[in-house]
Amino acid sequence: MNQEVFFKKEDLKTPTVLVFIAIYIFALVLVFLNEPENALTYIGLSIGILFLCWWIVDLTKKITIQDIKIKRPGFELIIGLLILIIWDYLPLPKIDFGDKWNIGMIIKKTIIFVGLPFLFLKFRKNSLASMGLKSKEWKKNLWVGFIIFLALAIPSAFFVGNTGSEILSGKYGAQQVGIGLFSSFIYYFLMSGFSEEFFFRAFIQTRISYLLKSSISGVLITSLIFGLGHIHGIMQWYPGITIVEAFCRAFFLQTFMGIMFGVLWERTRNLIPCVFVHSGVDGLNNLFSVITKLGL
Repeated sequence: MNQEVFFKKEDLKTPTVLVFIAIYIFALVLVFLNEPENALTYIGLSIGILFLCWWIVDLTKKITIQDIKIKRPGFELIIGLLILIIWDYLPLPKIDFGDKWNIGMIIKKTIIFVGLPFLFLKFRKNSLASMGLKSKEWKKNLWVGFIIFLALAIPSAFFVGNTGSEILSGKYGAQQVGIGLFSSFIYYFLMSGFSEEFFFRAFIQTRISYLLKSSISGVLITSLIFGLGHIHGIMQWYPGITIVEAFCRAFFLQTFMGIMFGVLWERTRNLIPCVFVHSGVDGLNNLFSVITKLGL
């Protein structure tokens, strides 16, 4: 079907938007009280991502999206949330190949976030197109993903991580960076890009949007689930970080990135741009970890 207006003035009065604005103000207060040195960076990144969302809406005006029909969105959403609870809270069997590439984690994540949802949705007779796995406009979708990744590359490399400064230091040659970028993209496509976008966007967000009859509500609620779900991981990645600092980082970075992924999904109903940007950003931010693993 043809694209509709994505955001209307009346959406500002919906409970979901009002709650999200309240959380944003609360997070801002926490940042100014606990990390004033990061306040401008977080505000700038969040505003920049919202600008990218507006740009995505403009870039996708001519893309025809799949009209998705879901018979029991509430039931399917409950199953999706149960899968998320299984991933987050149940002691799943450890798959460990004893290698530095975390292949066991990739396999387990693919089973939980792709395998189980895919089998369930196919059993429910959902089409591949409704899961974002089929599109007649894949070139347009890929082009949109590529443009948005380029727009994110510099702020992501210089403000979110230290990739930019490491590249400019001259420590690594052009060949190392080139091979590293390609390898890192592939690695994070397998580790997070495809599995997380399939689960959170094609599965969870689609059903929230359908259930609430609101694309904006689907984007915001799913982004909060996606973003704040990173808090535990952030506390492991950055030893010594407080729960308040982890919350602020998860909200201003992962949640807002989730909003951008969500808008990409709603405007294309295709996983190509979402997965491309997700894999690219994760790969760029972890470039030198992958270069080290490759022994370059």
